[in-house]
Amino acid sequence: MCGRSLPQWIVVALGLGVLVIALASAAGPYRQTREFRAAVGCGASAGDCLASERGSIAERRTYTTTTTETDSNGHMSTTTTTHYEVTWQRTDGSRQTCEVSSSFYGKAREGQPATLRLWRGEVVGVEVTDGSEWFLPKSGKTLGYWLFLAFFGLGVLLWGLLFGWWDGLFMLAFRTFAWMFIGFVPVGMTTDALAYGLRPGVGLGIEIALGVLCIGVAGWILIGSLDGR
Repeated sequence: MCGRSLPQWIVVALGLGVLVIALASAAGPYRQTREFRAAVGCGASAGDCLASERGSIAERRTYTTTTTETDSNGHMSTTTTTHYEVTWQRTDGSRQTCEVSSSFYGKAREGQPATLRLWRGEVVGVEVTDGSEWFLPKSGKTLGYWLFLAFFGLGVLLWGLLFGWWDGLFMLAFRTFAWMFIGFVPVGMTTDALAYGLRPGVGLGIEIALGVLCIGVAGWILIGSLDGR
C-alpha cells in the first residue's frame, strides 16, 4: 500500500469519491422505489393501491440497431437487435411511447382499448385483453443510473488499488467499457427486483443466464487486456 505513487492515490480517491456520492444520491430513489414495491404488493394482495385509467393503443412499430464490438485481440463482431415500441394514448389525449417485449407487442393492436396502471400519476403498466407490460417508475430508473455510476466508481477504486498503470487512452476506454458491461445486467436485475420483487419463471432464468454470460464474456475480455503486465 505504501509503495503506490501519487497518481495511483489520486485514482483511488477519485473512485472512492464517485462511489460515495453515487450511493448517497441513490438513497432517495431507493426509498421511493421501495414505496412503489409496497404499492405493487398491496395491489396483489389486499386491495388495489395502483390507480387505473382507460386508454388505447395508438401506434406500434419495430426498428433494428446494429452494434459492433472489438475484443482485446482486435477481432470485430456485429450484433443486430430488433426493438419493439408501443405508443398509448391517455384520456387527456397525451401520448407516451415505450419499448416493450416482443410478446406484448404481438398482443397490442392499434386502436385496441387498454387499461393504464398509474402510480403517483405516472404510467407504470399497460394492460390489454391478452397481456400486460410493466415498467420501472422514474425513481427506479434514477436508482439504476446511480447504481451504475457507483459500479463505475468501484471500478476506478479497484483499478487504483490493484493496478493503476497507464498504457494509453484506447486501453482505458476499452477496459472501462468491459467493466461497465459486467455490471449492466446485475444493476438492471437489482432495480427490477427492488421495484417488483423476484418473479420466478422462465424470464428470471433467462435474465440470470444472460447476466452470467455478460459477466463471463466481459470479464474474460477485461482479464485478457491485463496480460503481459
